[in-house]
Amino acid sequence: MITVNVVVRNSNDNKNCHFPQRELSARVDPVKQLTPMDSHFFYFEAPNQPMMIGSLWLCDQTTAPDGLVRHKDILQYISDRLNTTSYFRRRLEQAPFQLDDPYWLQDENFDVEYHVRHVGLPQPGDWRQLCIFTARTMSRSVDMERAPWEIYIIEGVNNVEGVPPGSFAVLIRFHHAYVDGKAGLELTTALWEDTPNHEYGRRDHVEVAERPPTRLEMWARTTPRMIGQSFRSLRAGVEITRKSYELAKRLRGEARPEQRRVPKTVFNTTISPHRSYAGYELTIAELKRMRQLCAGSSLNDVIISVIAGGMRRYLSAHNALPGNESLVSMCPVSIRPEDARKDGGNLVSAMFIGIGTDIADPVERLKAVQRRTQNGIPLAKEVLCDLSNAYGDMVPAYMRNMGAALGNKLRLAGKYPMVNTVITNVPGIPGMQPKYFAGATIRMVSPIVPIADGVAISHGITGIYDRICIGVLADRKVVPDMDFYVSCLAESTREFLAATEALEEAKAAAAKEVTAVTEPASKSKENKPDASKNTRKAANTTDKQAAEKAASKQEESVVEASQRKSGSAA
Repeated sequence: MITVNVVVRNSNDNKNCHFPQRELSARVDPVKQLTPMDSHFFYFEAPNQPMMIGSLWLCDQTTAPDGLVRHKDILQYISDRLNTTSYFRRRLEQAPFQLDDPYWLQDENFDVEYHVRHVGLPQPGDWRQLCIFTARTMSRSVDMERAPWEIYIIEGVNNVEGVPPGSFAVLIRFHHAYVDGKAGLELTTALWEDTPNHEYGRRDHVEVAERPPTRLEMWARTTPRMIGQSFRSLRAGVEITRKSYELAKRLRGEARPEQRRVPKTVFNTTISPHRSYAGYELTIAELKRMRQLCAGSSLNDVIISVIAGGMRRYLSAHNALPGNESLVSMCPVSIRPEDARKDGGNLVSAMFIGIGTDIADPVERLKAVQRRTQNGIPLAKEVLCDLSNAYGDMVPAYMRNMGAALGNKLRLAGKYPMVNTVITNVPGIPGMQPKYFAGATIRMVSPIVPIADGVAISHGITGIYDRICIGVLADRKVVPDMDFYVSCLAESTREFLAATEALEEAKAAAAKEVTAVTEPASKSKENKPDASKNTRKAANTTDKQAAEKAASKQEESVVEASQRKSGSAA
């Protein structure tokens, strides 16, 4: 174990205070081994499929204290914020002879200026130029000898809707072995603040790591794991048998697939190293309106249905839409607990569903997606996750590494499709409170999800403030007309909104008819004599008459008695 000195400052300190309130010394192990799922993304890395995940931000620097953010300020700002998590300083280290999964070590030669690059956007500095730069950058991997992340500060954003001229963009990207979507969002938001007034030079959590382990110490870690591999394989085999039985049982029951085959499309091919990219925005208000079309549907169901409508239009325009079969999407499902949000790595399962590209009616498509996700999510969380982890534990790391290399060499994924696309929803930033990067307001966040052989297009979904953004990354040779693809998504959205308006009008007309029927009935009821009231009135009159008659008889009796009494006296 290596001692790490941690200096913690209370977040409520006065801004002018530069002294720590207390110092804590914690004993932590800076060496963390990749899980089999993390290693999967490292082993499948190839020149044509860099396993990079990231996001693109639009930043308005007019909100900065001086109305301007300089690159040296950004470098200082990032240096201050990097210490919110130790993951920014970790690099990959192979196990001896690659006999085991790799490890994350603290990078003793970490240099923030290597990871933060400053570039200028070609004129006219519009959204198209920004997407071209993003696509070209995402076509390359990172140096795995260093911490596997990069940040590009992109100046010259002068003609992009939603931000004023003179704004800048930030492209941040990580290797997928480093983080999954949710952990990537946590690392991303670690660079954001709730105020534009950053206190430069202040670090809330300062970690100072000592030397990395020697080669001998790495052998000391690897040898026991190699000895224990047979026991892990045996235990994993038992788990695989149990979960396979449960999977078969569910597939025959409530999770029975509606479609047993994945159609081969233009997206199922061996990809090139070149990329195309675009982002498409919807408002949460629009999505909530569209959700009315199917009771019980989620916003995620609506977004998947919109994407399916866009893919249907795009493939139809290219005469490439499968006949009576729906495209199948892999939808990652996070199983990350809240207390592990900043731990990095990959804690996900996967849901495989037909997204309804064979259904022309948007309402029926949404109903189909809602039904399939309702059955697919529990299956992914309760069965497929454990099954995947058990397979990773059963097969030794060196065999998984060789299997991935062989699969890449033979291009098997492009020949035998398992899915047609990836649609992943990364939880967004809740609330309307502005977020700032070095004093500049974050106006938009567009996610980026990698593609691979056999899956030439991916869709990342995330939200900030009152908007949801769909980031689309594709192989440029498969989707050379990305602008047209985005127009297909827009047309699919209009189709859903038209159906929503028709539903709202029908509801309003029905409510009007009900009002028209009930109002005359109410008026006639008001004008009609109340029979019960008349009955009560008649009953009261009868009672009164009876009482008067009884009183009259009593009076007569009294008079007669009085008269008799008078006669007797005489």
